[in-house]
Amino acid sequence: MKIKPNILLSLPLLMALCLPAAHAEESVKDACKQDAQTLCKGIQPGGGRIAACLKQHKDEVSAECKEAVKDHRSEHRRRPGRKASDAT
Repeated sequence: MKIKPNILLSLPLLMALCLPAAHAEESVKDACKQDAQTLCKGIQPGGGRIAACLKQHKDEVSAECKEAVKDHRSEHRRRPGRKASDAT
């Protein structure tokens, strides 16, 4: 099986587009970890349950967590290929 050169050339671009998003999600997890442990004790991770819990407690989360979420949303809205209607 022969791999086409244009596919090989597109891999670095694809990785460059995905890595910032993954890093942003990790920074939100790091910034909100303590809040999740404190405010969402007993909530089973997965399916967006922790995020929903933190959203319910938005007035109680730390400034660091709020800032990380704000930065993540801002970065998420600027990603190429997104429609304006996706940025809600």
